[in-house]
Amino acid sequence: MNSQIINRGLCFDLDGTLIDSGPGGLVQFCKVARILNLPMSKETEINLKTIWGQHPSNLIKTAWPDTDIGKFYKQWEDLDIAEPWPVFPGTKDALEKLFKHFQLSILTSRNIRTALPQLKHNNLFQYFGFILAADSTPHKKPHPNSIDPILKWILKDDLIFVGDTVEGDWKLAQAVGIEFFAVLSGGMDTREKFLVAGVPEDHIINSVADLPRILIKI
Repeated sequence: MNSQIINRGLCFDLDGTLIDSGPGGLVQFCKVARILNLPMSKETEINLKTIWGQHPSNLIKTAWPDTDIGKFYKQWEDLDIAEPWPVFPGTKDALEKLFKHFQLSILTSRNIRTALPQLKHNNLFQYFGFILAADSTPHKKPHPNSIDPILKWILKDDLIFVGDTVEGDWKLAQAVGIEFFAVLSGGMDTREKFLVAGVPEDHIINSVADLPRILIKI
């Protein structure tokens, strides 16, 4: 955790923003469905992609309302821990620079059981003073109260949220009224989709690696 007295904060989504698990995560999700012999179709995959970024329980309920959510989620978590995702190029260097100027935190739709292994596998854990996982709070993204624990740490006007989806990330930032940067590296939502949703063009960037040159004034 950054020991300096810094009043500005950067909160990151994890999947598709810091770690390269966007389309691959969806493929993995569908792989679990096939392991459990759940019905899969192209339409199912398209519907899942549309709401990707929400909590996995919502994804499971949407695609297979009658399935055992706990059984599915446990299978998915086991597979995810066994096959950790890499970070996007330039991510670690960017966090090293940003860490000197911002209090860094994470708000993820993952449970803590898989979030921590991903961060530790990629040597990112040390940069974050607060890691808020889906099982840390009763509210899930994009519910505006899902970010409340972080807003007790950093004032809303001093916080920037960074994410890769309209549904899970931009909608949360809108609901709370915090500055937002959309990253395209996750491969889930396009520049055009973010623009249509109302994200300013100068707040749509290729990846987290672009943030230091934008946010750090030397």
